[in-house]
Amino acid sequence: MNAYRPTPTSHWVTILKILLLIIALYFTAVILSHVFAWFFSVAFVIIRIAVYFVTSILVLHFFIKLIFGYDLLGFIFSSIRRPW
Repeated sequence: MNAYRPTPTSHWVTILKILLLIIALYFTAVILSHVFAWFFSVAFVIIRIAVYFVTSILVLHFFIKLIFGYDLLGFIFSSIRRPW
């Protein structure tokens, strides 16, 4: 036999808790929208700079390889892996 009896709660208390949850979620969304807007704008600028840098290195490598026959990427990566 189970002796567990849930405590009776008022419907008004349940409605108040749900309203409090909705208000808290709304304020959280308002505050975090500004935080995430700044975060994503900074991340977008950093990613854009990285893409421009990598693209320019690849285009420069292609043209130097085509015109002079020199491997720019091999020079860059061999200097990184070279033991000192």
